[in-house]
Amino acid sequence: MGYGLVLSVVFTVALFAASALSRDFLLNDYPPAIQERYGKPKSARGRRVAALFGLVVWGLAGLPLLTMAMVGLDGALDGLTFLPAALCAALVFATLTVWDLVVLDWIIFAGLRPHLLVLPGTEGMAEYRDLRFHLDAAIKGSPLIVVVGLVTGALAALIA
Repeated sequence: MGYGLVLSVVFTVALFAASALSRDFLLNDYPPAIQERYGKPKSARGRRVAALFGLVVWGLAGLPLLTMAMVGLDGALDGLTFLPAALCAALVFATLTVWDLVVLDWIIFAGLRPHLLVLPGTEGMAEYRDLRFHLDAAIKGSPLIVVVGLVTGALAALIA
């Protein structure tokens, strides 16, 4: 969980930094009514920032943190096998998923609604407070927890 919390903090910092560069970089993750009122497709800058965000969060932070978790687990278990690796990776990703839902979506996005995360022309929309929208999105994305665990476990088993 510690690695998941570190990844969550990195994710949060990267989210705010990316939003400062392009407020529409996560346009497709907003509730449909907000996207509709905003009325524009994601900008070219938003697409570039989204790609950079993915590279930073997953390539420069996520993969190294997951690798460090696996190395630590390998030392603790005197050898890394499929099941511990899969559970470890799934726990890291599940921690990020819960952080994203509770802290980022519910508390910050829906509750505090900082100006940086509000798309121009959509200020004050009730859909920003739609907790169910974010819960549904988290549930739809939750199979990734299993996928990340299985893929990581398989890779660890092949390498070990």
